[in-house]
Amino acid sequence: MIVLSNSLLLIGIVYSPYTNTELPSNIIALLENSFQGQFEFYLTCVETFEDVLLATNTADIIFDLTFSTSLLESIKKLAEEKHFIIASINKSSGTFSNWEFFIHDSWENHLKALSSIISYFNWETFIVVSDERHDENDGFDTYFSDKNYQWFFFANNKIKKSSDLFIGKAIQASGIKNLVLLNRGESTKLLLQSLVEQSLLSLGTGVIVGSEGAWGLYGNGVIAYVESGLESADSYYSYEGLAFIKFLNLMINFSSKPDPFDLLEFLNSKTVNHYPISNFMLLNTVNNINAAVGNIFNGNLTILNSLTFPGNSPNIPNSPTTAVNIWMASGNTNWMSSPDVVVHELAIAETFALNYWKSTHALEGFEITVTNTDCGASEYNATYGYFCFYNLLATPGVGYLSSPYPYIDLAYIYTLRSLNVSISQISQYAPFASLENQTNFPEFMRVARSDKYNIQVIFNLCVIFNWKNIMVIYDETSYDNYEYFVAMAKQFNVEIVNSPKYRLIDTYYTMDKYQEWKWWFEGNVNLKARLVVPLLIPPYGFYVAESFYDTGKRRGDIIVLSNARIAYSLEWLNDPIQNEKIVEIFDGAVIASQAEWIGEYGEMLKKEFNRHYSNSTDFRCLAFDSAMLLLNGIKFTIQQGQNTKDFQSMNSNLRKQRFTGCSGTVSIEQGSNQRLLPTIGIYNIRLDTTTQKLYEVLVGLYDPGSTTLISLFSEILWFDSTTVVPTDFIIYENGCPFPKKAISHSEKGSGVFYGISAAFVVFSAVYCFWIWNKWWKNIKIEKLINSAAAQFEDYILMAIVAIDFFQFISQGPDIGWLFFWLSRICSYSMANFDYSVGKSNYWIYLYTAMIISCYWVFSACILIFKLNKLNGWLLKYVRIFATLLLLIIGNIIFVPMVSVLLSIFQCDEGTSNQISDSFIRHDCTTYCWNHKYILWAFFSLISLIMYIPLSIYFRYHYENSNDHINIRTKPTFILQKSVLQISIIAMSQTIKVYSQSLHGLCCSILLLIFILLCLKNSPYNYSRMNFWAVTSYFGVLYNFILSSIYWLTEFESQELWLSLQILVWATLGISGILIQWKLIPSLLLTAQPPDIAIFFRFSLGARVSAADINKLKKEIVQISDMGEEKLPNLKSQTRFSIEKDDLISE
Repeated sequence: MIVLSNSLLLIGIVYSPYTNTELPSNIIALLENSFQGQFEFYLTCVETFEDVLLATNTADIIFDLTFSTSLLESIKKLAEEKHFIIASINKSSGTFSNWEFFIHDSWENHLKALSSIISYFNWETFIVVSDERHDENDGFDTYFSDKNYQWFFFANNKIKKSSDLFIGKAIQASGIKNLVLLNRGESTKLLLQSLVEQSLLSLGTGVIVGSEGAWGLYGNGVIAYVESGLESADSYYSYEGLAFIKFLNLMINFSSKPDPFDLLEFLNSKTVNHYPISNFMLLNTVNNINAAVGNIFNGNLTILNSLTFPGNSPNIPNSPTTAVNIWMASGNTNWMSSPDVVVHELAIAETFALNYWKSTHALEGFEITVTNTDCGASEYNATYGYFCFYNLLATPGVGYLSSPYPYIDLAYIYTLRSLNVSISQISQYAPFASLENQTNFPEFMRVARSDKYNIQVIFNLCVIFNWKNIMVIYDETSYDNYEYFVAMAKQFNVEIVNSPKYRLIDTYYTMDKYQEWKWWFEGNVNLKARLVVPLLIPPYGFYVAESFYDTGKRRGDIIVLSNARIAYSLEWLNDPIQNEKIVEIFDGAVIASQAEWIGEYGEMLKKEFNRHYSNSTDFRCLAFDSAMLLLNGIKFTIQQGQNTKDFQSMNSNLRKQRFTGCSGTVSIEQGSNQRLLPTIGIYNIRLDTTTQKLYEVLVGLYDPGSTTLISLFSEILWFDSTTVVPTDFIIYENGCPFPKKAISHSEKGSGVFYGISAAFVVFSAVYCFWIWNKWWKNIKIEKLINSAAAQFEDYILMAIVAIDFFQFISQGPDIGWLFFWLSRICSYSMANFDYSVGKSNYWIYLYTAMIISCYWVFSACILIFKLNKLNGWLLKYVRIFATLLLLIIGNIIFVPMVSVLLSIFQCDEGTSNQISDSFIRHDCTTYCWNHKYILWAFFSLISLIMYIPLSIYFRYHYENSNDHINIRTKPTFILQKSVLQISIIAMSQTIKVYSQSLHGLCCSILLLIFILLCLKNSPYNYSRMNFWAVTSYFGVLYNFILSSIYWLTEFESQELWLSLQILVWATLGISGILIQWKLIPSLLLTAQPPDIAIFFRFSLGARVSAADINKLKKEIVQISDMGEEKLPNLKSQTRFSIEKDDLISE
């Protein structure tokens, strides 16, 4: 205790461990500086009653800073006994000890002062923030019972993060812009800083700060009321110190220590425990500087200077709610053109969403306002757009419901960037693939997915309907979608039938360009493919459809498969002629696009929308969902205590939204700007026969989250008003997707085919010469002069001569006019490919030929490298089977195999002279030189390269490796015949197509040379084989010559030609039989092998009849007469090793 002069009043400042130690020390320093020599002060800390007793022993006045109820009660008790005065910092109303006085005005007077300000501002709705010392029951209702206020508690602390969270989640989330802060100065300052940093202390906001927080003012435009005399306080210590100084000034007149009762009487007359006169100063902060602008005397407010409010506004902020402004592209204006109807209609749907959201998702304290941008809806001018957006900066938005047109959205993005404006931009559609990239366009998002997603659905429909051919049309704006379309076509094994030059059309094509692009449409019309996918933004697809109509397409000639909705464009087809053309082309179309108005919620919204507006066609549902995405994002941002004006927070929160909209579940894909796996609707375009207008019907859904991707819950009505799925090509009477008159000679396709055919002829000739020169040049065969048992292989070689006869005839000029049945025989022998195979089974024969070629190579490897000697039963059986088939694969079916494999290159006809428009002659629905064709052409080429050499080689190799064969063929003849066969095959698929007579002449010349060679060098070692081989070749040669003369003269007398043919062939046949009978004996005997069953019964002692014994004896004698050298062959037939002597003895 500090004791000074006894003539001075002794003032004790008492504090406790609950007190901030800086408070009493700062206050006593302030008091000593203010009252030097006038009062005696001491400072002491108390914890118990004994401490209080010692601290108050000689005091005249005790300044209570203990912040402890129990210690205060001890002080009050001792004041009654010792008669000292208690000075308290409380300002609560109530009954107090006669010795207790308060250095602040009463709480009631504070409420009066606050009430006068609120009344002056005319606030009806506001927020009150206070610490734990006050609550709304603390007399607040007495003065503000007619007001709509909310009370929030914010504890006094120095943690900035706490104030940030409180302002965001409590103040901002409420939407109320009028605030009353009744906290102490340090908390008030933190709250005001948070308001400034979160841009909430802005235009339209009003903040009133109570007396205790007035020393913590911060910002611009804040209003505060403070007790007179305390307006200079800059800290809590000075605030309380100045109040105590004001109290002590009442006793300045006392220079000596009076009787305590006299002092008490004086204080009672002046204070009645509080100051009897309520006097407050009104402060206003301007740029963090406080200025006195008025006073409040006994609850009456007087304004002395003009007030400044947040945003440097002179107007009193009395709006009870926070306005959250959004931008909307309304479509009301366009640069130098009429308003855009589409965007305008979508804006109506967005307005409907806003009203619906207000009624169902009420966010109290907030008002959503809309600014129509009108900076270009479907057309954009850079200069006009720039100044349009520049003028909108006065009313900034927290989000932008932009255009459905992707090129307009891109223009918005770049213009706003040039103005340094960051705002989340939400589109209803905007299907550009480039806009998916969140890295490049972080401010953009859309409630629809890229049209790529719809393209995938289109190909799934192709699988369901068994469609394998399709046409695609695109422009430069849809190149990304086109690339994806091509990739999907390969993945789903669907052929794009129009060549690349007939796929790309002029960007934004319109009818005034038709004459310039007529060739393009004619090229696509000639293809006669039904399925057309226009990757074009509406309404440009309509202009393409109209041009197809003008080029000759009609209902059923085209089935449109679109990845974009067209119903909203159909509404504006007012031209009757144009409408008629569009109806013809689009009737029965199928569209895969974002599903709208689905589910019970979607149906309910659709009914509600139609109740207010005319209709709910395309994209209105997506417009509704885009608005709901923005509104839900705003609400979420506010609830998170974040500022909607902060782009990063708002943009991030929009991407976190997931809700059920009228188009299903709406959410933005992570790392992308597009919607996450939406449900795709499958729509059918139908014709209203009454109005002759087209309309859409939802017939199915594509749901990526379902086990069944596509569910069709309604039948699709096609162009013929039936549910029968049409073919992907228009099939004409010729079985092709184009009429016969559309077929023309393809010079380029013919040139390629001629080159390939000639190459194989040369390749075969060179290979045969190489084989002959390397291995077979000096091989000689012995002539068969003795009788021998005919072997199975001998009969095969004989049959080959007959088969060659039919195969050569079939490869020559057409004889169907002469011998129908003979031509059929040639056809069914698979020699004449033109007659035996149509497009229905062409590919089966081709695949079979490729498989046989692969097996032939495998078998040849086993035979050549003798792999059968390796362990493995499979290889041994493969060798046996390959050996048995050597004559068949390498000889009998050689001509049809080469003909089949070579035919895939026969692309000498097409719908134009372009090589890509040529088609396979045997399947006019398959166009040459696309990716699918090239694949099979490559396999055929490899098959030919492998099959021809191996077949030629193994024709002689088989005879040479089997000693039991009697008939032997000269290697030279095998090589010559092989070259002749390949040459005639090549000519039959090239020259024959254009000139039967020329083909016959060429074949006759080659065959005559071949016959002369045969006459000079006998092809076989058996005379009868040589005779009939040459005879059959003469028969073929005569047929070639006769057919050539017929095709050259076209003399139509079938009886004459038939007579000449039969006469010569009959002469050759009869003469041959006679010559053979007289001059050429048979050396091959057909002997029956012994009856082994009888032999075994006889050997085992079983009973055998005399007739059986005689039969066995005759057979053994016959065998004996053949000679010893032929016995092994017979043994091989019986499959028993039986010695001749044993048989005879038996």
